[in-house]
Amino acid sequence: MKRVLRMFCVCALACALLAPVAPAPAQAAYPDRPVNIIIPFGPGGAVDIAARILAEWFQTKHKITLNIICKAGGAGAPAMLDVAKAKPDGYTFGFPALATFSTTPQVKKTGYTLKDFQAVVQITNMWLSLAVSADSGIMNFQDLINAAKADPGKVNFATHGALSSQRLFMSGVMQKFPGVELPHVAYTSGHEVSTALLGKHITSGFGVITNQKPYVQSGDFRIIGVTSPQRLPEYPDVPTFAEQLGEEFVFPSPHGLITQAKVPHDKVITMQNLVKEALEDPDVKEKFAKAGLTVDYLPAAEFQKEMDQMWTLVGDLLKASNLK
Repeated sequence: MKRVLRMFCVCALACALLAPVAPAPAQAAYPDRPVNIIIPFGPGGAVDIAARILAEWFQTKHKITLNIICKAGGAGAPAMLDVAKAKPDGYTFGFPALATFSTTPQVKKTGYTLKDFQAVVQITNMWLSLAVSADSGIMNFQDLINAAKADPGKVNFATHGALSSQRLFMSGVMQKFPGVELPHVAYTSGHEVSTALLGKHITSGFGVITNQKPYVQSGDFRIIGVTSPQRLPEYPDVPTFAEQLGEEFVFPSPHGLITQAKVPHDKVITMQNLVKEALEDPDVKEKFAKAGLTVDYLPAAEFQKEMDQMWTLVGDLLKASNLK
């Protein structure tokens, strides 16, 4: 009986070994469903434009859908909180300006800090630009200060948020002009700032070149200062703040994708490489240039260093400006 059982077991094992093995179900390549890109500004601004250029490329080249979600308000906090609290599966990214992202949580409780995020890829660096109406008679920053002195409280500047990069920069600038009133007006996007300046509801609008370029070309705006270290090739007649106020008044505004800290590294690198591929595409480069955007790619590791450094820089500026 034992011999029979032994023979049965051997036969069963042989049959099992000879039987075809069912293949394991193939894993879908990431990303295999729509990816959310959350922007902490209103629609129509520079970041929205950049995101939609990339979204078109992702769809055309890889059939990947990017859902562009503009969530303005709260100095960027609600949008970034959505990213921080998202499921760490690689399907939710934020697209902030690093300075604004670094400012808000160091000023008020937002539910997140730097440690809740990781860098994915830098996409562009936007130099900040201050514009006035072309017929205002204001030719440079000193003229704006003189107008503010002549009409206290009536001359102002606007930016896309209460804690925007531009607001932070101007808080430092105004330390050179104690006693001068230059009230700040907060909107929710660079597009809104430009619209307000076009309607002459504000004296000056502080944004980025991308938002102000069409109005400079139409002859409605004059840019009276940029935060780049040297004059921009496209605007050789526009003086830098460094020229007008001192070499310390250089302020970059890096923008790129960040995501929840626990998103797996392989998914971060996949998205980094997809964006890199997009930014190398001649058609994307042309569309960026037409919109006044530069391509300033940095991989995740280098962009993380930028995030860390900006967090520290902003903290120091906030303390110096008594905003923290």
